[in-house]
Amino acid sequence: MVRFPSLSWVPLVASLLSLILSVSGIIIATREPHVLVILPDQIRVAQGENVGFAYVYLQPAFVSTGQNDRVEVIKSMVLRVAPGAGGQPAEFRWDEQAQLIYDQATKQLNYAYVADAVPLLVSPKSAHVPFSVFNGPPGWYFQPGTYRATLVAFRVVASSSLEASFKFTLSADNVDFLNRSRGKSFLAFPITHQ
Repeated sequence: MVRFPSLSWVPLVASLLSLILSVSGIIIATREPHVLVILPDQIRVAQGENVGFAYVYLQPAFVSTGQNDRVEVIKSMVLRVAPGAGGQPAEFRWDEQAQLIYDQATKQLNYAYVADAVPLLVSPKSAHVPFSVFNGPPGWYFQPGTYRATLVAFRVVASSSLEASFKFTLSADNVDFLNRSRGKSFLAFPITHQ
């Protein structure tokens, strides 16, 4: 008489494998979104007493590199600027989104308002690269010297904020030009990533 091996263990193994796959799928699906902030190569600075403060244009990129489809929300940003030579630090707030336009009459780049500083939805299928305008505190102006800046992006889904630091330098001639332009012209400065 031929005996066939019992296969009663097969449903048990299949159930166990199914449980493992389900649990790992839930873990992956509920992970916090992994978003990177990538800094540009330059910052644009403008200021003038008639404006009442200094302001900067910065275009960070927010990219999702997570292993799930969860969407992250960048609800607001600030740019913390500290002079290297012991001056007063300042917090620039994100005020609006803009775009650069070339003015044929003046042969210069200007900017045009695009949108308010609204939350940005970042997913694996949609990165955001907002050309952002940050306004400094009233009465605060750049002086000649090197500045250390930190961009802080506050998130909704993940508990921690995103931060990226860099340095840039203004000469006395740069500051003189910016003050004479009274906020109507900007200068671009290369940044050094930290």
